[in-house]
Amino acid sequence: MSIIKSFFGFNNQKRDFVLDYFKVQIEKQGMKIDSIDETELIYISKGDINLKVSLDNIRVVYEREYDKSVITGFVKSILNYSLEMPEHWSDVKERIFVSLFTSEYDYQDFINFEFSQKVNKIYTYRENDLFFWVTYENLKKWNISEKKLVEQAQQNGDRILSATKIVYDTIEDRKLGMLESPENENLKAALLLAPSMKERIVKDFSFPFYAVIPVRDFCYVFSEHDFEFFSQRIGQVVVEEYEQSAYPFTPELLRFSEVGVETVGIYSEL
Repeated sequence: MSIIKSFFGFNNQKRDFVLDYFKVQIEKQGMKIDSIDETELIYISKGDINLKVSLDNIRVVYEREYDKSVITGFVKSILNYSLEMPEHWSDVKERIFVSLFTSEYDYQDFINFEFSQKVNKIYTYRENDLFFWVTYENLKKWNISEKKLVEQAQQNGDRILSATKIVYDTIEDRKLGMLESPENENLKAALLLAPSMKERIVKDFSFPFYAVIPVRDFCYVFSEHDFEFFSQRIGQVVVEEYEQSAYPFTPELLRFSEVGVETVGIYSEL
C-alpha cells in the first residue's frame, strides 16, 4: 500500500481467505485453532502443547503471488517443527528479536519491558513464521543473562535493519516515510528500536524523529521539523487503520530521541 493512498484515507481491507484456508489445512492434519487474540496471533493445539503463530508474512506473500502452496507449506513447517526451543544458546541466538505487544496482557514469566503507554517490548525466538516468546526459564536453560539477551536482539535488529528500505513520498515538500521489509512484517515496528536506526533515519529525515505504528505491519516516520504538518494531518488515517485493520497496534504518536521513546499524543483520545 503506497503512502499516498494511506495518507488520503485509503483503507487496505485484509482478506480472510488466508486464515480460512489455513484453518482447513490445519484441521486436515488433526490440529485445531483454539483462539485468535486481538492482534491476530493464532493459538493452535498439537497434543499437549500449544503453539502461537502469525499469518502476517504468509498474507503478504499470498497477496503478491496468490499461490496456495505458501499456506500449505507453512502448515507443513508447523507439523515438522520441534515444539520446544533449542536447548543451546548457540542454536537460537541469531534468531532472537525484540518485538512489541499490547501492554494490556498478563505476561507472567515472559520477559517484557514498558515501551510506551500502550505497548510493551518483548523478546521472541523466530523459526520461519513461528514465534516463541522468551521466558526467564529460557534464560536459565541457555545460561545467559537478561543483558546478553537484549544485546543479541539489538545485534539481530541491526542486521535485518541493514536489509530494510526506508521509502518515502513527498507531500507538499515534506517527507513521510515507511519501513519496507516484506520478509520481516512481524518485526517491522520493532526495527525502530535497532541501535543503528538513528544512523539510518538521519540521512533522509532527522534525529530526533516521530513515528506512528497504528498496525503491526507498517509504520510512518517523519522529521521533527515536520511535526506540526504531519501530526495534524495523519490522525484520521492512524485511527482508521488502528480500528479497522486486522492487525491493530497502537494509535500513539511517538517521539524517538537520545533519551528514549516518549508518547506525545494518542490519536484515539484527542
